[in-house]
Amino acid sequence: VLRSSSLHSGSQQGFQYSRAILVENELFLSELRAFARAKAAAGYSQEELRETFAFLLFDKEEEAQRVCQSGLRVNSSSSGAL
Repeated sequence: VLRSSSLHSGSQQGFQYSRAILVENELFLSELRAFARAKAAAGYSQEELRETFAFLLFDKEEEAQRVCQSGLRVNSSSSGAL
């Protein structure tokens, strides 16, 4: 999934991953579902509501743990590698 999600095909083999972790936070999932319901009620199409994924690359595990606990909000992270 990580390799096939690369926007640039030339980048697909450019990274070597040692570990990927899927984080599911019920509070954040609840917020996402409420957001999607509100957008659907406002008339957004199923294509616009389709879930997409992004991957963050962290230098330190502590940075990833912080994001997993507090979420990722605009201007709340020093991470710049998406």
